[in-house]
Amino acid sequence: MVESNATSRLDGLRTRSIKFPNLPIDKNLHSLIYDVNLLTLAYHNIKSNPGNMTPGITPETFDGISFERIKELSERLKNESFQFTPGRRVNIPKPSGGTRPLTVAPPMDKIVQEAMRIILEAIYEPLFQESSHGFRPNRSCHTALKSISQSFMATTWIIEGDISKCFDSFNHNLLMSLIEEKILDRRFTRLIWKSLRAGYMQFSQYQHNIIGTPQGSVISPILANIYLNELDKYIATLKTEFNRGEKAQRTHISRSLEYRIAKAKAEGHMNQLKELTILRSTLPATNFRDPNYRRLSYVRYADDWVIGIRGTYQEAQTILDKVSKLCSDINLDVSENKTKITNINSSKALFLGTLISRSHHTKYFINYRNISQRGSLKLRLEVPINRVLDKLTNVGFIKSGKSHPRFIWLHHNHDQIIYLYNAVFRGFINYYSFAHNYDRLVSILYLYLKQSCVKLLATKFNLGTMKKVYEKFGNLLESPKKIKFFKPSYKITFKFNVKANPIITSLYGSKSIASLEELKSSVCGSDYRVEMHHVRVMKDLNPKKMESYIDKLMVKANRKQIPLCRSCHMAKHKGIELSKIRNKRK
Repeated sequence: MVESNATSRLDGLRTRSIKFPNLPIDKNLHSLIYDVNLLTLAYHNIKSNPGNMTPGITPETFDGISFERIKELSERLKNESFQFTPGRRVNIPKPSGGTRPLTVAPPMDKIVQEAMRIILEAIYEPLFQESSHGFRPNRSCHTALKSISQSFMATTWIIEGDISKCFDSFNHNLLMSLIEEKILDRRFTRLIWKSLRAGYMQFSQYQHNIIGTPQGSVISPILANIYLNELDKYIATLKTEFNRGEKAQRTHISRSLEYRIAKAKAEGHMNQLKELTILRSTLPATNFRDPNYRRLSYVRYADDWVIGIRGTYQEAQTILDKVSKLCSDINLDVSENKTKITNINSSKALFLGTLISRSHHTKYFINYRNISQRGSLKLRLEVPINRVLDKLTNVGFIKSGKSHPRFIWLHHNHDQIIYLYNAVFRGFINYYSFAHNYDRLVSILYLYLKQSCVKLLATKFNLGTMKKVYEKFGNLLESPKKIKFFKPSYKITFKFNVKANPIITSLYGSKSIASLEELKSSVCGSDYRVEMHHVRVMKDLNPKKMESYIDKLMVKANRKQIPLCRSCHMAKHKGIELSKIRNKRK
C-alpha cells in the first residue's frame, strides 16, 4: 500500500482551517499538487465515472493509463510546464426545456482537477456554512430536505430562489480574489487560473472562457461552492439581523380559556371544565402574527436555494430584494420569472423535486398531565406526481396516458430487461422514501412500469397479449434465472436516506489506496509496464458466456477497469486471448 505524507498534509490543512478559520493558508500547496501519491489518489477517485471513457477533442481516454504517465504528469506539474487542454463542448437537453452546455476535458486534465479539488476541499470544507448541501461530503439532496423539515417548522412564507445560468456567470477575477485571499501559494492559484481560462472547442472553433466555470468539469462544483459561499454568509448575516424574540406569544383566546379552565376547576364545575378543555384543544395556542417573534431559515443545494420567513409578506419581499442586490453585486442574476414567494399554508413550494406545504391534518397527543393536547401543524413533503409522470412520458414508459413499452431495451435479454425496469423503479422510490405520499407514488410507478415491462416482454417473445406474458412468466415476470420484477412495500417511511460517500473517506487517511506501481505483479510480473484497461459498461451479466478471461474477471469483480501489462493490454484490444500471450512468453 502507498506510504506517503499526502493524506497527513491534507489532514493538516483541514485541521488548520478548523482551528484558524480567519487566517490564510501559507503552506506550500504546489509541492502537494505534484505529489505522485496524491495524483494516484485523484485517479482512483474518478476512475470509475462513466464519462471518463468519453473522449475530449482528442481520442485519448483513461484506457491505457499507467504509473509512468502519472509520474510524467507529476514532473510537468513540478516544473510548471503543464497546460490545460481546451475541452470539447456538447449541449444536452434540460428537462425544463433548452440545453445545458457540458465540457468534456482530457483524462490528464481530469486527474489534475481532481487533485486540486481534494486540496481545496480540505481547506474550504470546514469553512462552508451549514446551510450548504450541494457537492459536499456526507451531504445530499436528502440532507437538504431533512434540514427543511426540521428548521422550516415556524415558516409561513418560502422564497423559491433561482439563479439564471449560475455556473456560466461566475466572475473569474472575483473568484480568484476569494481564493487568493485564503491561499497564499501563487503557483497553486495560477494552476486554478489556468483551468478557468482553458476554453473549449465547439464546432471546430476555439472559444475562450471570460466568465463562468465549465459544467462537467471535476473542479467546477468546489469552485461554485467557494463563490456561492458569499451568498451563504450574507444570508447568515440577514438571519442574525432578522431573528428576534425567544418564543411567540400565546393568543388572547388561549390565555382566556386557560383562565376560565382554572376557574371552573377551582369551583368544581366539571361539565364546564370538560367543554372548555375540548374547545381549547381545537384552537391554536400560538399567535402566528406576533410582531415580536421573527425567524429566517435558509437552505441551498448548488444554485437552488430556499429561504423560509416567519413574518409578513412585505418582510419576505424585503429579504428577497436584499438577496437579489447581493447576487447582482457578485455578477449573478436572480430570475424574476422563476423566483417567487409562496405561502405554504395555502400553496406548495417546489425544491429539489419535492413539494413543501403545511399539513392541514390536526393531530392530538396526551401530554405529561394526561390531557389531550392539539399538536402543531407539521410540514408536508410530497412527491410531485405529475412531474414524475411527465418524466416517464418523456423517456417512453408512458404514451397518451397509458403504459408503453420502451423499445430501446428490446435487444436486451429477459434478465437485463427486468434489471433495467427495477433500476428505474428503485431510483424513484429510494429518492422519495421520505415523502408523505410515498404509497401513492409506489402504486402509480408499479402500475405503469410493470405494464410497460409486460408489453415489452410480449413484443420480445411474440406472445401477443399481456395475459400470455403473465401465464408464461408469472405475476412478477420471473426470468429463467429467477430474476423477478421488484415488488415494493407501500409502507410510508419518514426516514431520509442519507449515506456517507465511501470515496470521501479516503481523503483524510481512513482508507489507504494501492498505487498503480504496486499493481505490476497482478498479471505479468514487475518486468512489464502496467496500464489500466478501462471499459464503459459491463458487456454481459453472465460471465460464463464470455470467451475473454479478462472480461470474466471484470464482471465477477464488478469492475470497469483492470491492470494489465502493456503487451496484454494491446492484445486485448486486438482480440487476442491472454493465454496465447502467456504461452509465447514461456
